[in-house]
Amino acid sequence: MTITPASVRAAVLEQTERTRRCSKAEIERIIEKSELEIISLESQIDTLINLRDSQRACVLALKYIVSPIRTLPVELLSEIFDLAIEDPTHVEDAHRISQICSDWRQVAHSTPRLWSRPVRVDLDNEEDVVDGWRAWMARSTPLPVDISLIPGHTSDASILEIVLEVAPRWRSLQVEDEDGTVPLWMVRQLSECRLDSLEELSLGIIVYNYANPTPILFTNVPRLRKLGLFNPDFPTEIDLPWTQLTDLTLHSRMLDATFEVLAQCPNLISASLNVLGWSALPDVGPNIPVLFNQLRSLHLFFSVELAPFDYLSTPALQELHLDSFGTRWTEAHLTAFQLRAPDITSLEFSDSFSLTSDNLVAAIRNSPSLMHLKLRVSKYCFTDDFIRALCYEDGLTPLAPCLRHLAVESKKSFSEDVLAGMIASRWWTDTELASFVAPPAVARWTRVELTIQPHLSQHFVDVLKDIPSDVLVYILVE
Repeated sequence: MTITPASVRAAVLEQTERTRRCSKAEIERIIEKSELEIISLESQIDTLINLRDSQRACVLALKYIVSPIRTLPVELLSEIFDLAIEDPTHVEDAHRISQICSDWRQVAHSTPRLWSRPVRVDLDNEEDVVDGWRAWMARSTPLPVDISLIPGHTSDASILEIVLEVAPRWRSLQVEDEDGTVPLWMVRQLSECRLDSLEELSLGIIVYNYANPTPILFTNVPRLRKLGLFNPDFPTEIDLPWTQLTDLTLHSRMLDATFEVLAQCPNLISASLNVLGWSALPDVGPNIPVLFNQLRSLHLFFSVELAPFDYLSTPALQELHLDSFGTRWTEAHLTAFQLRAPDITSLEFSDSFSLTSDNLVAAIRNSPSLMHLKLRVSKYCFTDDFIRALCYEDGLTPLAPCLRHLAVESKKSFSEDVLAGMIASRWWTDTELASFVAPPAVARWTRVELTIQPHLSQHFVDVLKDIPSDVLVYILVE
């Protein structure tokens, strides 16, 4: 029974009537007797509660014994744990599973793959996390681990020591502070580790208090294939096994430093080069242009002229992404480069403000195998003239006959009818295709993505309503 104001008032009335003829001493004896009775009742209640809790524990234990999940093999339970853990929250998820019960904790702690997903280690963490990281690294043994190391301003030597102890198990390592930098002393310390499993390495902008001429030698990296380096023109020499690299991301302020690195990387399959400054181009010699027989994907960001194209030869290139912010466009350099790369199937142009529609048509014409075209260009490039050039007409030699995927992000400076007509000219239903005596001279769209500002009109949408929504996609932006 819950005590309420009404129940208290009723009790007062009842006891007033009961003790009307009692003396104060008699009332005090009644109080004492009632208090003893309360103590007795509470004792009985405690006994009953303990008995109830004991029975509850028995029921839970019996349910656990007969539960289907208890009969699962440990291997299957581990697999369920792995599937239940989401990548964005895998640290919290792994710990949460470990707290369900002692049996689950034992299974989780003995399943290394639950503890081997990518982790971000902040060496500037003010909380006491040393024991936590030591346990985490121990549970991931013997699997390779992916580490993102944040140096901070006051790196905790204890945490760094724990991370360095598992250096032979690093599969990938990214080292940079919140501002994108990494101290020289840390790079040197990392280079002295045994990195037997390291396949990917990304170093931020190396900063230093004084120039140290002693080279930094990464000699114990037999499996390194992917490298990200932000200032190869750094005054201290960094020696890496360049010839074994297949994937390179390079950010540099100097062209000569960029090409000095490239000349040592003949086996690249993918490269992303970001050159923000200017220096003299290397002299023409036996290694210029630099030949990449295996390069399939190339992303170039130049804030200088396109002359560096003259120094690259990529006969197997399939994907080219050109990000030429602030670059004065010179068509001849790109044309000559494309003639040395006849099998390009994917072109992407970003922030190319000096790129004209004529330049774009020429670039597409020089890649006859083009299947994917992505444009993030100015309104002076994506014009009616360019759109008409892509329009397919029977009897005329088409531009980009293999093109099937088009993605455009641009401001509206064209006629919607011209764009709708071009898209419709390269689309047929299955029934229409089956009825043709000979197939069209161009490929049918598999996907067209339009991000146009201001938004395209409802009339435009209605004209192309017969094209499936998974093929023609409108991406709205605020």
